[in-house]
Amino acid sequence: MSVPVFLTLKTMGSEARWAEAIAAARGDVLAAAPSSAVTALEPGTQHSGLVIARFAFVDDRDAFWASAGALVAGDPGLVALAMNGIAWEGWPGNFVPTIATVDVPDAGAPRHFMVIEGTGTDQDRMDRYRDIILPMMRARGSYYVAFELGGDVTVLAGNWNEGIFAISRWPSRAHAEDFWFCDEYQKTAVPLRTGVGRFDVQIVEGLTG
Repeated sequence: MSVPVFLTLKTMGSEARWAEAIAAARGDVLAAAPSSAVTALEPGTQHSGLVIARFAFVDDRDAFWASAGALVAGDPGLVALAMNGIAWEGWPGNFVPTIATVDVPDAGAPRHFMVIEGTGTDQDRMDRYRDIILPMMRARGSYYVAFELGGDVTVLAGNWNEGIFAISRWPSRAHAEDFWFCDEYQKTAVPLRTGVGRFDVQIVEGLTG
């Protein structure tokens, strides 16, 4: 299976420099925005600028990172996370919505990416939460490009110690907000995860992908 790899940067002002360097290193910059252009959806989220990059090959990503020492040194507070994306062929069993299994509408608006990170402490309730939100995502043409459970994320810079990291793609900001603010999500899904974990959720306009 063909599996892209991701580099996600939480930064406070160096987004343009990172984006330029990543593009020069054969990476696809899916999003690059300062904190003023990133919306924190979940109350209590640690708000930051975001750069989301995708590489076709892990060697390309690793070579880029090995050459990025000056950028890292010039970006105090940087958190850099590396993880596998979801294979272009999809997730086995079509459990998680992916580009291979979701019909994406032509929204006529910029795509958006939602970055979700956190830790759940009650697997039964988190499973019930998941069973509610995945059909809701599919109905809005949304799918995951990266989805890691169990902490299979490499921390390249900064501090990060969560059990969940995911990036979902949305046809537009309106589709994402229709999901996040609808009664089914706020009144049925959110109570299931309330009190059984903590989560940071941010949304950013996409450039490509």
